[in-house]
Amino acid sequence: MNLTKSKRNLLVTLLSFMVGMIYFIPFIRISFYDQTIAALNLTNTQLGFLGSIYGTLAIFCYAVGGILAQKFSPRILIGISLAGTGATTLWQATFPSYTSLIIIFALYAVFTTATLWSPYITLMRSFGSDAEQGRLFGISESLRSLVSAAVGFLFIWIFSLFSDEMGGYRMILIIAAVIYFVFAVLALIVFPSSVQTEKKETAKKGSILAALKLPGVWLVGLFIFFCYALNCGGAYYFGTYTTQVLHTSTAVSSGLQILRTYILAIGLGVIGGIIADRFKYRSRFLICVLAAATAASAFMPFLGNFLWIAIVVSVLISGINYMIKSIYYSIMEEAVIPRELTGAASGIIAFIAYIPDAFITSMVGVWLDKDITGGFNKLFAFMAACGLAAIIIAVIINKRYIKANPETGQGK
Repeated sequence: MNLTKSKRNLLVTLLSFMVGMIYFIPFIRISFYDQTIAALNLTNTQLGFLGSIYGTLAIFCYAVGGILAQKFSPRILIGISLAGTGATTLWQATFPSYTSLIIIFALYAVFTTATLWSPYITLMRSFGSDAEQGRLFGISESLRSLVSAAVGFLFIWIFSLFSDEMGGYRMILIIAAVIYFVFAVLALIVFPSSVQTEKKETAKKGSILAALKLPGVWLVGLFIFFCYALNCGGAYYFGTYTTQVLHTSTAVSSGLQILRTYILAIGLGVIGGIIADRFKYRSRFLICVLAAATAASAFMPFLGNFLWIAIVVSVLISGINYMIKSIYYSIMEEAVIPRELTGAASGIIAFIAYIPDAFITSMVGVWLDKDITGGFNKLFAFMAACGLAAIIIAVIINKRYIKANPETGQGK
């Protein structure tokens, strides 16, 4: 794709903002849990079930998205995603019945995965050369985190303007819907109508079958599966670990969560991408940082009596996880996945990679209900095991790439 540097940067920024924004409302319970319960008149169990509906359906929608990305223009699919999410958000703003909310969250899963994720990966990969993939994905991850943080704080302010939670919640949904519709129009205007590749003729009906036959697709899918599981363990539970095991105040715990969720993600996504591009093989950079995260996770069970050391190590793990998360799609080149199959391949990869969404929360919940300290020790052991498995797969990807490209095997 021939783009000037300024236009490329504009498109990367706009696309990242769109993707960062589109996930905010389907996951609004993360930032506004109590308000969601009150406004929609839900129990904790009902809200949890809505999240499960979204997560389970989304896993299958990733694979569908790979097929759609090979057949339709990315800008059309992204426009549909944003417009569909906007319409669904307006429906939610009417505070419908619980049965309707089940349908709404199912629609969120479709519009934020089936018609969004693979087109997003396809466009991002097309915006830069092989040597730029790390920094591009890293910058995009940071921008997505930035817009999520900004929107979160904006919505907190909007809530403060209303005396009742229902009024503030409805206004947030309406504003979000308007933003989605505006972004949908922009997507149709500014993004290219197609992504050109040198071998576009191969990206036809057999593209899904061709992608399924690529060992690199399965290796990258498994690699991200273990990286994502490692990240989920820390992202979902470090907050409650800080209060229940380290016995800090909720204020300290919340402050640390803001640091882990927003500040680290914004900064380390870019840093990780830049550093990764300085390595001859990004997989080797990932091996290095995964080794650090694995060792730190294995060390966590021994730190329960050392407050500040435990906090520092938990923040370190979160920071490393964001560096990994920001660039793990950039190793598709090393996995020898042709660019013309990016749409199909990314759908298959995402289907494998995000399976942890279907079991991690229930698994860890059972562990913690039985024994808080023992449950966290099991979680940290699980995280370390996932890190070790990811390292092994990264080594395999690297060795396969060197074997397939012997002329690149020498040098630094």
